[in-house]
Amino acid sequence: MISLASPTAGHKIASILLASYFRNRRFEKDRFLRDLKNLQKRELLSFREFENGHVEIKLSARGKEKALFYNIDDLKLDTKKPWDKKWRLVIFDIPHSFKKARDAFREKLKDLHFYQLQRSVFLSPYQCSEEIEFLGAIFKVRHCVLLLEVSRFEGEEKLRHHFGI
Repeated sequence: MISLASPTAGHKIASILLASYFRNRRFEKDRFLRDLKNLQKRELLSFREFENGHVEIKLSARGKEKALFYNIDDLKLDTKKPWDKKWRLVIFDIPHSFKKARDAFREKLKDLHFYQLQRSVFLSPYQCSEEIEFLGAIFKVRHCVLLLEVSRFEGEEKLRHHFGI
């Protein structure tokens, strides 16, 4: 049982959230509940599991604000904050059966001014975990994307110059 406050926004969010947990017609309940708890910690939603196995999910006011905030065409990274000396490395291995999603994901990373190190490896000095989570959910490839925070690496001086930091 899923109950969300806004029928239209709630339905979209619930379908995006649930779609990432269905792979090969198998539902990963433990992962789903763990991720719900993480969203609850971020105060984006509340949920409770009943003894009969049903789950009630309610989108918080902050969660509604977040859901309405993102527009894929206007998505941008916050480059105004001072650099925290961490690099964000996005690595993905999206199967050929998701070729259109893979290409769209790659192009969106380029639009966000990520530096392409390899075909499926991109780098940015800006915080981007929420944006990557959003893109992964929209393109239904989140399970194929890995986001790492790296403090330093060989050759970073070239990229500091590239990003002007």
